[in-house]
Amino acid sequence: MLIHSAVDNDIHPPRFGGAQRSFGLARGLARRHEVRVLCVTPNRAPGPERERVDGVELVRRRSWHTSVAWRLERARLAPLFTAASGHRANAKRYAAALGAGADVFAADLNLGGMLGVSNAPLRLHTSHNVEYDRFRRSAPPVLARSRWAERLRRLEQRAVDAAHVTVVCTEEDAARMRELYGLTAARLEVVPNGYDETRLAPPSAGERRRARQSLGYGESDYVAVFVGADWGPNREALRLLTGRVLPSLAADGVRLLVVGSVGRAMRGRREPWLRVTGEAPDLAPLLHAADCGLNPVLTGGGSNVKVPGYLACGLAVLSTPFGIRGYAPLEPYCTVTGPDGFADALRARPRGFASRGEAPPPALGEFAWGRLGERLGERCEAHLASRGAKGAA
Repeated sequence: MLIHSAVDNDIHPPRFGGAQRSFGLARGLARRHEVRVLCVTPNRAPGPERERVDGVELVRRRSWHTSVAWRLERARLAPLFTAASGHRANAKRYAAALGAGADVFAADLNLGGMLGVSNAPLRLHTSHNVEYDRFRRSAPPVLARSRWAERLRRLEQRAVDAAHVTVVCTEEDAARMRELYGLTAARLEVVPNGYDETRLAPPSAGERRRARQSLGYGESDYVAVFVGADWGPNREALRLLTGRVLPSLAADGVRLLVVGSVGRAMRGRREPWLRVTGEAPDLAPLLHAADCGLNPVLTGGGSNVKVPGYLACGLAVLSTPFGIRGYAPLEPYCTVTGPDGFADALRARPRGFASRGEAPPPALGEFAWGRLGERLGERCEAHLASRGAKGAA
Protein backbone atom coordinates (compact mmCIF):
# COMPACT_ATOMS: atom_id res chain seq x y z
CA MET A 1 0.00 0.00 0.00
CA LEU A 2 0.93 3.63 -0.50
CA ILE A 3 0.03 5.50 2.69
CA HIS A 4 -0.07 9.30 2.91
CA SER A 5 -0.46 11.12 6.20
CA ALA A 6 -0.74 14.78 7.21
CA VAL A 7 0.13 16.26 10.61
CA ASP A 8 0.34 19.85 11.84
CA ASN A 9 3.75 19.58 13.51
CA ASP A 10 7.24 18.30 12.80
CA ILE A 11 7.36 14.69 13.92
CA HIS A 12 11.11 14.15 13.66
CA PRO A 13 12.82 14.19 16.00
CA PRO A 14 9.73 13.15 18.01
CA ARG A 15 10.15 15.29 21.13
CA PHE A 16 6.64 15.06 22.61
CA GLY A 17 3.78 12.59 22.84
CA GLY A 18 1.83 13.51 19.72
CA ALA A 19 4.93 13.48 17.53
CA GLN A 20 6.07 10.20 19.08
CA ARG A 21 2.74 8.61 18.17
CA SER A 22 2.69 9.97 14.63
CA PHE A 23 6.27 9.04 13.83
CA GLY A 24 6.18 5.72 15.71
CA LEU A 25 3.13 4.47 13.82
CA ALA A 26 4.54 5.73 10.52
CA ARG A 27 7.79 3.86 11.18
CA GLY A 28 5.85 0.67 11.91
CA LEU A 29 3.71 1.07 8.81
CA ALA A 30 6.85 1.58 6.72
CA ARG A 31 8.05 -1.93 7.55
CA ARG A 32 5.64 -3.28 4.92
CA HIS A 33 4.29 -0.25 3.08
CA GLU A 34 5.40 2.95 1.39
CA VAL A 35 4.76 5.84 3.79
CA ARG A 36 4.91 9.57 3.11
CA VAL A 37 4.06 12.12 5.83
CA LEU A 38 3.34 15.80 5.28
CA CYS A 39 4.46 17.89 8.26
CA VAL A 40 2.93 21.38 8.25
CA THR A 41 5.17 23.41 10.53
CA PRO A 42 5.48 27.02 11.70
CA ASN A 43 7.15 29.24 9.12
CA ARG A 44 10.47 29.47 10.98
CA ALA A 45 10.75 25.80 11.89
CA PRO A 46 14.02 24.05 10.99
CA GLY A 47 14.40 20.86 8.98
CA PRO A 48 14.88 20.00 5.30
CA GLU A 49 11.97 20.14 2.88
CA ARG A 50 12.29 16.40 2.24
CA GLU A 51 13.93 13.74 4.37
CA ARG A 52 13.80 9.95 4.72
CA VAL A 53 14.07 8.57 8.24
CA ASP A 54 13.60 4.91 9.23
CA GLY A 55 11.82 4.18 5.96
CA VAL A 56 9.42 7.15 6.31
CA GLU A 57 9.52 9.95 3.75
CA LEU A 58 8.92 13.29 5.46
CA VAL A 59 7.69 16.27 3.42
CA ARG A 60 7.77 19.59 5.28
CA ARG A 61 5.75 22.65 4.36
CA ARG A 62 5.92 25.80 6.46
CA SER A 63 2.77 27.74 7.23
CA TRP A 64 2.18 31.15 8.76
CA HIS A 65 -1.25 30.00 9.95
CA THR A 66 0.30 27.95 12.74
CA SER A 67 2.49 30.85 13.87
CA VAL A 68 -0.42 33.30 13.90
CA ALA A 69 -2.64 30.87 15.82
CA TRP A 70 0.14 30.36 18.38
CA ARG A 71 0.43 34.11 18.89
CA LEU A 72 -3.34 34.48 19.24
CA GLU A 73 -3.39 31.80 21.93
CA ARG A 74 -0.50 33.45 23.77
CA ALA A 75 -2.50 36.70 23.68
CA ARG A 76 -5.54 34.80 25.07
CA LEU A 77 -7.65 35.77 22.09
CA ALA A 78 -8.16 32.42 20.35
CA PRO A 79 -7.02 28.80 20.76
CA LEU A 80 -4.37 27.12 18.66
CA PHE A 81 -6.87 25.05 16.68
CA THR A 82 -7.93 28.17 14.78
CA ALA A 83 -5.02 27.29 12.47
CA ALA A 84 -7.35 24.63 11.02
CA SER A 85 -9.20 27.30 9.02
CA GLY A 86 -6.04 28.36 7.24
CA HIS A 87 -5.02 24.78 6.66
CA ARG A 88 -8.43 24.02 5.17
CA ALA A 89 -7.97 26.85 2.66
CA ASN A 90 -4.63 25.32 1.65
CA ALA A 91 -5.81 21.71 1.56
CA LYS A 92 -5.31 21.25 -2.19
CA ARG A 93 -1.82 22.75 -2.08
CA TYR A 94 -0.86 20.47 0.80
CA ALA A 95 -2.30 17.46 -1.03
CA ALA A 96 -0.20 18.30 -4.09
CA ALA A 97 2.93 18.23 -1.93
CA LEU A 98 2.16 14.60 -1.06
CA GLY A 99 1.35 13.56 -4.62
CA ALA A 100 -1.37 11.29 -5.98
CA GLY A 101 -2.17 7.60 -5.91
CA ALA A 102 -2.41 6.90 -2.17
CA ASP A 103 -4.36 3.83 -1.08
CA VAL A 104 -4.73 5.27 2.42
CA PHE A 105 -4.82 8.91 3.49
CA ALA A 106 -4.70 9.85 7.18
CA ALA A 107 -5.00 13.32 8.73
CA ASP A 108 -4.82 14.79 12.21
CA LEU A 109 -7.64 17.08 13.34
CA ASN A 110 -6.22 20.45 12.29
CA LEU A 111 -5.57 19.08 8.79
CA GLY A 112 -8.93 17.34 8.61
CA GLY A 113 -9.88 19.61 5.72
CA MET A 114 -7.58 17.49 3.55
CA LEU A 115 -9.90 14.51 4.04
CA GLY A 116 -12.45 16.30 1.86
CA VAL A 117 -10.05 16.70 -1.07
CA SER A 118 -8.48 13.24 -0.92
CA ASN A 119 -9.66 10.54 -3.32
CA ALA A 120 -7.87 7.73 -1.44
CA PRO A 121 -10.02 4.58 -1.17
CA LEU A 122 -9.51 4.63 2.60
CA ARG A 123 -9.45 7.85 4.61
CA LEU A 124 -8.50 7.94 8.30
CA HIS A 125 -8.98 10.60 10.94
CA THR A 126 -6.08 10.10 13.36
CA SER A 127 -7.21 11.24 16.79
CA HIS A 128 -4.72 11.74 19.63
CA ASN A 129 -7.48 12.65 22.09
CA VAL A 130 -11.17 13.40 22.08
CA GLU A 131 -10.24 17.02 21.49
CA TYR A 132 -13.62 18.46 22.52
CA ASP A 133 -13.34 16.84 25.96
CA ARG A 134 -9.67 17.74 26.29
CA PHE A 135 -10.38 21.39 25.52
CA ARG A 136 -13.21 21.60 28.04
CA ARG A 137 -11.02 20.11 30.79
CA SER A 138 -7.79 21.97 30.10
CA ALA A 139 -8.46 24.78 27.65
CA PRO A 140 -6.01 27.67 27.52
CA PRO A 141 -7.28 30.86 29.19
CA VAL A 142 -8.77 32.42 26.05
CA LEU A 143 -11.82 34.62 25.73
CA ALA A 144 -15.20 32.92 25.22
CA ARG A 145 -13.92 29.42 26.03
CA SER A 146 -17.36 27.79 25.85
CA ARG A 147 -17.94 29.23 22.37
CA TRP A 148 -14.55 27.96 21.22
CA ALA A 149 -15.36 24.54 22.70
CA GLU A 150 -18.48 24.24 20.55
CA ARG A 151 -16.53 25.33 17.50
CA LEU A 152 -13.99 22.61 18.24
CA ARG A 153 -16.77 20.06 18.56
CA ARG A 154 -18.01 21.00 15.08
CA LEU A 155 -14.47 20.73 13.71
CA GLU A 156 -14.09 17.26 15.21
CA GLN A 157 -17.49 16.21 13.89
CA ARG A 158 -16.49 17.24 10.35
CA ALA A 159 -13.28 15.24 10.59
CA VAL A 160 -14.95 12.01 11.71
CA ASP A 161 -17.71 12.46 9.10
CA ALA A 162 -15.17 12.94 6.28
CA ALA A 163 -13.18 9.85 7.29
CA HIS A 164 -14.08 6.24 6.69
CA VAL A 165 -12.37 5.28 9.97
CA THR A 166 -11.25 7.19 13.07
CA VAL A 167 -8.17 5.88 14.89
CA VAL A 168 -8.10 6.50 18.65
CA CYS A 169 -5.71 5.69 21.51
CA THR A 170 -7.97 4.02 24.07
CA GLU A 171 -11.24 2.13 24.42
CA GLU A 172 -12.47 5.04 26.55
CA ASP A 173 -11.87 7.44 23.66
CA ALA A 174 -13.64 5.07 21.29
CA ALA A 175 -16.70 4.99 23.55
CA ARG A 176 -16.71 8.76 23.78
CA MET A 177 -16.43 9.13 19.98
CA ARG A 178 -19.46 6.89 19.59
CA GLU A 179 -21.37 8.97 22.13
CA LEU A 180 -20.44 12.39 20.76
CA TYR A 181 -20.38 11.79 17.02
CA GLY A 182 -22.47 8.70 16.37
CA LEU A 183 -19.60 6.57 15.09
CA THR A 184 -20.23 2.85 14.80
CA ALA A 185 -17.74 0.26 16.01
CA ALA A 186 -16.93 -0.55 12.36
CA ARG A 187 -15.68 3.01 11.86
CA LEU A 188 -13.34 3.01 14.86
CA GLU A 189 -9.91 1.49 15.40
CA VAL A 190 -8.16 1.51 18.77
CA VAL A 191 -4.38 1.67 18.43
CA PRO A 192 -2.74 2.32 21.82
CA ASN A 193 0.23 4.54 22.43
CA GLY A 194 3.59 2.83 22.62
CA TYR A 195 7.35 3.25 22.94
CA ASP A 196 10.35 3.40 20.63
CA GLU A 197 11.81 -0.10 20.77
CA THR A 198 14.72 1.02 18.58
CA ARG A 199 15.99 3.47 21.24
CA LEU A 200 14.58 2.56 24.64
CA ALA A 201 15.95 -0.46 26.52
CA PRO A 202 17.38 -1.13 29.98
CA PRO A 203 20.91 0.24 30.38
CA SER A 204 24.05 -1.79 30.88
CA ALA A 205 25.85 -1.23 34.16
CA GLY A 206 28.29 1.10 32.41
CA GLU A 207 25.53 3.10 30.70
CA ARG A 208 23.71 3.56 33.99
CA ARG A 209 26.86 4.64 35.81
CA ARG A 210 27.76 7.18 33.12
CA ALA A 211 24.20 8.52 32.94
CA ARG A 212 24.05 9.11 36.69
CA GLN A 213 27.51 10.64 36.85
CA SER A 214 26.68 13.07 34.06
CA LEU A 215 23.76 14.38 36.12
CA GLY A 216 25.66 14.44 39.41
CA TYR A 217 23.79 11.65 41.16
CA GLY A 218 25.50 9.53 43.79
CA GLU A 219 25.10 5.83 44.47
CA SER A 220 22.72 6.40 47.37
CA ASP A 221 20.41 8.76 45.47
CA TYR A 222 17.05 7.36 44.43
CA VAL A 223 16.08 9.15 41.21
CA ALA A 224 12.46 9.54 40.16
CA VAL A 225 11.94 10.96 36.66
CA PHE A 226 8.95 12.83 35.25
CA VAL A 227 8.82 13.31 31.47
CA GLY A 228 6.33 15.67 29.89
CA ALA A 229 5.53 18.38 27.38
CA ASP A 230 4.43 21.80 28.53
CA TRP A 231 0.67 21.56 28.76
CA GLY A 232 -1.94 21.80 31.50
CA PRO A 233 -2.17 18.22 32.85
CA ASN A 234 1.62 17.85 32.99
CA ARG A 235 2.02 21.21 34.73
CA GLU A 236 -0.64 20.15 37.24
CA ALA A 237 1.19 16.86 37.83
CA LEU A 238 4.50 18.66 38.30
CA ARG A 239 2.96 21.02 40.87
CA LEU A 240 1.81 17.97 42.78
CA LEU A 241 5.30 16.48 42.77
CA THR A 242 7.17 19.64 43.70
CA GLY A 243 4.61 20.97 46.14
CA ARG A 244 3.35 17.91 48.03
CA VAL A 245 5.48 14.86 47.29
CA LEU A 246 9.20 15.52 46.92
CA PRO A 247 9.78 18.08 49.70
CA SER A 248 8.91 15.45 52.30
CA LEU A 249 11.34 12.94 50.74
CA ALA A 250 14.50 15.03 50.41
CA ALA A 251 15.96 13.67 53.64
CA ASP A 252 15.42 10.13 52.34
CA GLY A 253 17.69 10.74 49.34
CA VAL A 254 14.87 10.84 46.78
CA ARG A 255 15.62 13.14 43.84
CA LEU A 256 13.31 14.44 41.09
CA LEU A 257 14.53 14.65 37.48
CA VAL A 258 12.21 16.65 35.19
CA VAL A 259 12.62 16.06 31.45
CA GLY A 260 10.80 17.88 28.66
CA SER A 261 9.35 21.30 28.01
CA VAL A 262 7.15 21.05 31.12
CA GLY A 263 10.34 22.02 32.97
CA ARG A 264 9.70 25.63 31.91
CA ALA A 265 7.34 25.80 34.87
CA MET A 266 10.32 25.24 37.17
CA ARG A 267 12.27 28.34 36.17
CA GLY A 268 13.86 29.88 39.25
CA ARG A 269 13.51 26.77 41.42
CA ARG A 270 16.77 25.80 43.16
CA GLU A 271 15.88 22.95 45.51
CA PRO A 272 18.77 20.47 45.97
CA TRP A 273 16.47 17.53 45.21
CA LEU A 274 15.32 18.99 41.85
CA ARG A 275 17.05 18.83 38.46
CA VAL A 276 15.46 20.08 35.23
CA THR A 277 16.93 19.21 31.82
CA GLY A 278 14.37 20.60 29.36
CA GLU A 279 13.65 18.95 26.01
CA ALA A 280 15.93 16.14 24.89
CA PRO A 281 16.15 14.56 21.42
CA ASP A 282 17.24 11.28 23.04
CA LEU A 283 15.44 10.23 26.22
CA ALA A 284 17.38 7.03 26.80
CA PRO A 285 20.43 8.46 28.67
CA LEU A 286 18.14 10.44 30.98
CA LEU A 287 15.88 7.48 31.73
CA HIS A 288 18.97 5.34 32.30
CA ALA A 289 19.91 7.60 35.20
CA ALA A 290 16.58 7.01 36.96
CA ASP A 291 15.14 4.32 39.22
CA CYS A 292 11.44 5.11 38.89
CA GLY A 293 9.24 6.80 36.29
CA LEU A 294 6.41 9.00 37.55
CA ASN A 295 3.02 9.66 35.99
CA PRO A 296 0.90 11.57 38.53
CA VAL A 297 -1.50 13.02 35.95
CA LEU A 298 -5.10 13.58 36.92
CA THR A 299 -6.57 15.02 33.71
CA GLY A 300 -5.94 14.97 29.97
CA GLY A 301 -6.89 12.85 26.99
CA GLY A 302 -5.71 9.86 25.02
CA SER A 303 -3.04 8.07 27.04
CA ASN A 304 0.44 8.93 28.29
CA VAL A 305 3.32 7.65 26.16
CA LYS A 306 5.68 8.02 29.12
CA VAL A 307 4.29 4.87 30.78
CA PRO A 308 5.54 2.24 28.26
CA GLY A 309 8.71 4.29 27.77
CA TYR A 310 9.54 4.05 31.46
CA LEU A 311 8.88 0.32 31.47
CA ALA A 312 10.96 -0.24 28.34
CA CYS A 313 13.99 1.22 30.14
CA GLY A 314 13.46 -1.17 33.04
CA LEU A 315 12.22 1.43 35.52
CA ALA A 316 9.70 1.00 38.26
CA VAL A 317 6.55 2.94 37.33
CA LEU A 318 4.41 4.91 39.78
CA SER A 319 1.14 6.23 38.36
CA THR A 320 -2.26 7.51 39.33
CA PRO A 321 -5.23 5.37 38.24
CA PHE A 322 -6.01 7.99 35.59
CA GLY A 323 -2.44 7.93 34.33
CA ILE A 324 -2.55 4.20 33.55
CA ARG A 325 -5.56 4.49 31.20
CA GLY A 326 -5.06 2.68 27.93
CA TYR A 327 -2.47 0.30 29.38
CA ALA A 328 -4.49 -2.39 31.17
CA PRO A 329 -2.03 -5.20 30.19
CA LEU A 330 0.84 -3.20 31.73
CA GLU A 331 -0.92 -2.24 34.96
CA PRO A 332 0.24 -5.34 36.91
CA TYR A 333 3.84 -4.17 36.40
CA CYS A 334 3.20 -0.66 37.78
CA THR A 335 2.44 0.75 41.22
CA VAL A 336 -0.90 2.53 40.95
CA THR A 337 -2.03 4.87 43.71
CA GLY A 338 -3.81 8.14 44.25
CA PRO A 339 -1.86 11.39 44.70
CA ASP A 340 -1.80 11.02 48.48
CA GLY A 341 0.03 7.69 48.15
CA PHE A 342 2.96 8.92 46.04
CA ALA A 343 5.23 9.92 48.91
CA ASP A 344 4.88 6.60 50.73
CA ALA A 345 5.33 4.66 47.50
CA LEU A 346 8.56 6.52 46.69
CA ARG A 347 9.82 6.19 50.25
CA ALA A 348 9.73 2.41 49.70
CA ARG A 349 12.12 2.88 46.73
CA PRO A 350 10.38 0.57 44.22
CA ARG A 351 12.61 -1.16 41.67
CA GLY A 352 11.92 -2.09 38.08
CA PHE A 353 12.40 -5.44 36.38
CA ALA A 354 15.91 -4.60 35.14
CA SER A 355 17.33 -3.86 38.60
CA ARG A 356 15.73 -7.08 39.88
CA GLY A 357 17.44 -9.09 37.14
CA GLU A 358 14.12 -10.11 35.59
CA ALA A 359 12.96 -10.31 31.97
CA PRO A 360 10.77 -7.54 30.54
CA PRO A 361 7.01 -7.91 31.07
CA PRO A 362 5.69 -10.19 28.29
CA ALA A 363 2.98 -7.68 27.39
CA LEU A 364 5.44 -4.85 26.80
CA GLY A 365 6.46 -5.94 23.30
CA GLU A 366 2.90 -5.45 22.05
CA PHE A 367 3.29 -1.72 22.76
CA ALA A 368 6.40 -1.26 20.60
CA TRP A 369 5.69 1.33 17.91
CA GLY A 370 6.92 -1.00 15.19
CA ARG A 371 4.42 -3.68 16.17
CA LEU A 372 1.59 -1.16 16.62
CA GLY A 373 2.26 0.31 13.18
CA GLU A 374 2.26 -3.14 11.59
CA ARG A 375 -1.09 -3.90 13.22
CA LEU A 376 -2.53 -0.62 11.95
CA GLY A 377 -1.37 -1.58 8.45
CA GLU A 378 -3.14 -4.92 8.77
CA ARG A 379 -6.35 -3.18 9.81
CA CYS A 380 -6.06 -0.78 6.85
CA GLU A 381 -5.72 -3.76 4.51
CA ALA A 382 -8.81 -5.31 6.05
CA HIS A 383 -10.81 -2.09 5.66
CA LEU A 384 -9.72 -1.74 2.05
CA ALA A 385 -10.73 -5.33 1.33
CA SER A 386 -14.09 -4.76 3.00
CA ARG A 387 -14.76 -1.61 1.03
CA GLY A 388 -13.77 -3.36 -2.20
CA ALA A 389 -16.12 -6.24 -1.44
CA LYS A 390 -18.98 -3.83 -0.78
CA GLY A 391 -18.30 -1.98 -4.04
CA ALA A 392 -18.26 -5.23 -6.01
CA ALA A 393 -21.56 -6.25 -4.51
